[in-house]
Amino acid sequence: MEFLKEAKKLKLELIKIRRHLHQHPELSNQEYKTSEYIASLLKKWDYKVKSGIGGAGVIGLLFPSTINKQLSTKCIAIRADMDALPIHEETEKSYASKTKGIMHACGHDGNMTCALGAAKLLAAHQSELTKTVKFIFQPAEEVSNGAERIIKAGVLKDPAVEAIIGMHVYTLLPAGKVGIKYGQMMANVDEFTLTIIGEGGHGAAPHKGVDAIAVAADVITALQQVVSRQTDPADPVVLTIGTINGGTQYNILADKVVMKGTVRTLNDKTHREMPKKIEKIGRGITSAFGARYQLEYKVLGVALINNDQIVDTIKIAAAKILGANNIVTINRASMVGEDFASYLQQVSGAFVYLGVGNKAKGITYPWHHACFDLDEEALPVGAAVLAQSVWEWQSSKIVANR
Repeated sequence: MEFLKEAKKLKLELIKIRRHLHQHPELSNQEYKTSEYIASLLKKWDYKVKSGIGGAGVIGLLFPSTINKQLSTKCIAIRADMDALPIHEETEKSYASKTKGIMHACGHDGNMTCALGAAKLLAAHQSELTKTVKFIFQPAEEVSNGAERIIKAGVLKDPAVEAIIGMHVYTLLPAGKVGIKYGQMMANVDEFTLTIIGEGGHGAAPHKGVDAIAVAADVITALQQVVSRQTDPADPVVLTIGTINGGTQYNILADKVVMKGTVRTLNDKTHREMPKKIEKIGRGITSAFGARYQLEYKVLGVALINNDQIVDTIKIAAAKILGANNIVTINRASMVGEDFASYLQQVSGAFVYLGVGNKAKGITYPWHHACFDLDEEALPVGAAVLAQSVWEWQSSKIVANR
């Protein structure tokens, strides 16, 4: 199969699709116009389309030709995320976001475009398919609950998905390269809210109240020692306080401080221990100063662990498209999170990076930056690698085990 050659013929169309998506971003759980646009393209390419899955989710099904339908007992899925971020774009590009304060700063417009490109490539070869292909366009990845919601809505059923692949654009890799990772690729992602409850009073008489801000400062300092002094240095852990709010006026003791943070872990045992350690610090310090605390702790996402056999399938496909020298094997897991991990708890699969960086063009900004952009020359590459991965999977006799 010469998918890259075919994908290059689609380059202008893929750029047009990407720019449309980029100019019309929608926040998590609001991706309805994006959903309509994707569904219209899939229908044009003769996919069976289901919309409104778990909110704005879209499924596109491509069945084998009639002669091969009896062979189609397995289904592979390609997943792309749809939501944008509440960030005002500062790229000043002609295709910049038209919606003030919202942009595709994580590259989900690129992820969707590559999946749509693969969908069109495979549709042109439907007569040669022996297995069903399911394209999943998922809402709400950025708030970490979209995957779980559409899984509950049945996205992995009817037909049942045996393998799933996700692709994400990555500016830290040069355009034209693909990044793969065996085993664990990303971290567990947790969120916590810790409230310190003191007692108000006059700022000139702090001894007559309980200053929640002063107590919170000690709590924050102690929380950093969970990582530096209570965790094995060889066991990666991140504990970050992202917001802190308290007080009403310069001369009034704050009676309450609310801080929100995130915890990232790779080790499951450490993951289970972290809420207990945070609570112990909150209880001990507030008790010492005559304050109280409340802790809310949520597990937002589990660790993303790739199936090695599916990674091998992608590696073979990428080598045929790009050559083995353009495949980068990543050796260390990242502390970021991705709700694609929720699919991998149900079926075998793998997540792969598509390089979209280009220093000469100034495309170097990381995810979630107001100047994030991607080298559109990589779009046909992403589409071709996904299509080829489907082709390699349907030809393989290996059944991956989770």
